[in-house]
Amino acid sequence: MTIASRIRKIREVRGWKQTAIASSMNITQQAYSCLEQGASNARLETLKRFCDVMKVELPFLIALDVPITEETIERYGNKSYYEFISTYRKLEQKVEIFEELLTGQNENKQNKQQNNNMSANIRRA
Repeated sequence: MTIASRIRKIREVRGWKQTAIASSMNITQQAYSCLEQGASNARLETLKRFCDVMKVELPFLIALDVPITEETIERYGNKSYYEFISTYRKLEQKVEIFEELLTGQNENKQNKQQNNNMSANIRRA
C-alpha cells in the first residue's frame, strides 16, 4: 500500500469527501485528488496538514504495513512515533504467540489422531 492509497483509505474510513478535506487543508480539490492518486511527490508539510485534518499522527500515515481500518485508526492513529512502534511491536508479539499456540494445538490434535489411528490398527491386528 502506498502513502497515496493510505491517504484515500483514511479519508474513506473517516467518511470525508475530497472537497471537504481539500477545503480544510486550504488546497484545491484537484490538488487533493493528485495527492490521493500519487501523481506528485507530496511535501512533508502537505502530509502533516492532511494528518491534522484527519486527526492522525504522521507515523500512522507512513506505516505502510499497518492496515487502515476504523480499529487501527482508533488504536494507533493518535500515538507518537515511539508509542506507535512500541504498541505495534507488542501486538505483533502477541499474534506470534497466538499463532504458535494454535499451531501447537493443531499439532497436538494431529498427534492424537495419529495415535488413535495406530491404536485402532493394533486392535484390528
